[in-house]
Amino acid sequence: MAVSMGRVLGKGVVVAATICAVGAAGATLASAEGGFTTKLENVAAGFESRTWKDRDSDHWRTAVELSGCSSNSPQAAPRIGLYRERFGPDSHYGTKGYGGCDRRMVRGDWGDVRSGKYHFTMKSMGMDFYRVSARKVQVWY
Repeated sequence: MAVSMGRVLGKGVVVAATICAVGAAGATLASAEGGFTTKLENVAAGFESRTWKDRDSDHWRTAVELSGCSSNSPQAAPRIGLYRERFGPDSHYGTKGYGGCDRRMVRGDWGDVRSGKYHFTMKSMGMDFYRVSARKVQVWY
């Protein structure tokens, strides 16, 4: 049985492309300079995380992911603000993660940020009495 070389190469290219795509997706956060894991328990808007130092030696993205998310109200929509600490008011890099805890995961991704000390803050979730918990909070920088 004769097999076309084009078909064989075509399948090989598809397999290679799939491996590259999976590898690139895994490298998205695995290539980060650093990171840490923590949890949140019953936090309100205004909560500030610990501070971390991003040296930007990898020129990679900064991301925060809440998983196993729950809240005291289905309407609570956790939003995460990223701040670079400095003398005077901290620089705000934007607010991410507009989905509610009903999705069980909330993620903020700010891309490559400059070197400095950073923290994230839980922003307004809709009402002052809303509280959010997350079994796992992963920070990559």
